[in-house]
Amino acid sequence: MQKTLFIKLTVIASLCVLFAIGLTMFSSVITERQYYADSVVREIADQHVNPQEIITPFIAIPVTTTPECTSAANKANKCAPPFTTIDTVFAAQSLATQNLDVSTDTYQRGIYHATSYNGDISFKQSYKPQTAIESIETADVQTDMPDTTAVRDTIATAKQTITHWEQAKLIIPVSDLRGVPTLPTVTIDKQTLKATYPSVSMLNGLSYVEVALPQNTVTQLKANTTALPNTANSNINANQAIDITIDLPLAGISNLNTVPTGSNFKLSMQSNWHAPNFIGKALPNTKDFSAEGFTANWQNQYLTVANNQYLSQCLSTANNSCTVDSRARLDSGNPADYGAAAAVVQEVAGSTNHGNLNSVRLNSFGVSFAEPNDVYLQTERTMKYALLLILISFGTFFLFEVIKSSRIHPIQYLLVGCALLTFYVLLLPLAEQIAFWQAYAIAGSSCVGLIGWYTYYVLGGVRRAVIFTAILAGLYAAFYGILTTEDLNLLLGAVFCFILLACVMVMTRKIDWYKIA
Repeated sequence: MQKTLFIKLTVIASLCVLFAIGLTMFSSVITERQYYADSVVREIADQHVNPQEIITPFIAIPVTTTPECTSAANKANKCAPPFTTIDTVFAAQSLATQNLDVSTDTYQRGIYHATSYNGDISFKQSYKPQTAIESIETADVQTDMPDTTAVRDTIATAKQTITHWEQAKLIIPVSDLRGVPTLPTVTIDKQTLKATYPSVSMLNGLSYVEVALPQNTVTQLKANTTALPNTANSNINANQAIDITIDLPLAGISNLNTVPTGSNFKLSMQSNWHAPNFIGKALPNTKDFSAEGFTANWQNQYLTVANNQYLSQCLSTANNSCTVDSRARLDSGNPADYGAAAAVVQEVAGSTNHGNLNSVRLNSFGVSFAEPNDVYLQTERTMKYALLLILISFGTFFLFEVIKSSRIHPIQYLLVGCALLTFYVLLLPLAEQIAFWQAYAIAGSSCVGLIGWYTYYVLGGVRRAVIFTAILAGLYAAFYGILTTEDLNLLLGAVFCFILLACVMVMTRKIDWYKIA
């Protein structure tokens, strides 16, 4: 008798192992389909537009420096050649507003698609250059940037320094300019201008559009930064702010990052997307969700001033030798994509590389427009309960054999197990075409109906078939409920397993296992 029981349990355990291997093989199918979906998004990014990262606009002024050369050095023919640097002027106040329309229908490849956004981004800036420069120099911010004392000493002892005011530009960095359908409109002190693409890039590693500053703005900027002695007798007020408004149309996919610069930066974002994932080095200070979408507001003074230091020191290296790494990545799940901080990638030596910077990554924050119902993630989570579902089904069959003296052949166990596996085979392709809950309902109903019909003949009665079918349908419903409660799924799963074990113990409490034939 006990030998028969042992053989039956061994067969059931072997079938469970066999189905566990099948589930592992099907998991590789999910991974493969996920890879296909990701490759389509990468292809769309290569052919159309990437995720975007925007650096808050700033003013760049080229400077040419001729180092002092002693007569002895001149004889040795070791005089350092002239080099160029970029002086940066950041806004004293910036208010950025982003209105984005997010859609999953813009870019599609068959059943796959990329989540895209397009909208208008505006910057309202006020420049008080002297005040801004002083605040940056005196800010108490801890950074990993190298000491620039050598840079200041070199410039202080330079034989000649020429600031090219006539080449001063307003820089509007956008990581992928393909996402700018029309050149932005810029208003500088009530004068409307159109941005242009740079004929020769003066910023290494940055893609940007620029605006040549009007003559009166240059004069005002020069008065602020140099404190001209005759300013009081001129029509230029050295303390007057320069007001700039930028209207930038922008498109991109997956996520949008913003790099804050200046002394006082605020960002406000509105979108119709209902499931944003906030990314980067700072969460929103305030956020609000509604039926129309969400709104979020950021303000982080530390990151802003730190970016000023990183960016200005990088651009002040000689002959454009430092690269600003500004680009957004598709993989929002990798925290390294956004940088734990604006880190110096590498230091290089050289007599003309003042500051010894090779590449920097700036701090950013923003939002990823992740799909709330990722069918591959949800299917993978559903499969975590697959083995439990098979064990409960086989256990129910076994209890019918023990309690009701039914005889069920191992082949019948095998066929029921195959029907349970078919649920997952149906679920994934259906979920790629329709909503996940609809796919779950169709696949679950089909499998429950098939197994319920089959158990009518296996268990030899309508009542037993109805009981088994009701148990199976309840399991599918319970598992779906656990899946949809993301914050409590582990707790609910543990409670569910405890209840199942309690039910089995209650049902078998009076069974004398030594007398089972």
